[in-house]
Amino acid sequence: MLDARCYRDYADLMRTTLDLDDRVLAAARSRARERGVSLGRAVSELALDGIVARAGTGTVSDGFPMLPPVPGHVITDQMVQDALADA
Repeated sequence: MLDARCYRDYADLMRTTLDLDDRVLAAARSRARERGVSLGRAVSELALDGIVARAGTGTVSDGFPMLPPVPGHVITDQMVQDALADA
């Protein structure tokens, strides 16, 4: 069992518990060490890599991988501006 915490802001704390296969946890730990990122970031990268590979999605002209759309989920310009402001 892995307890992952994601901080968006000091005032906001999102806590998520994941039950990971031992092989997935080992791969994520290895990736985190190799890339110098947090374990949570490594798990996210591995999950996104799997989504992209499974969906067989293409890429846009600058090489940015596109994820499959989620019905009913819309990303607005304001959401993008807010995310960039938090970065």
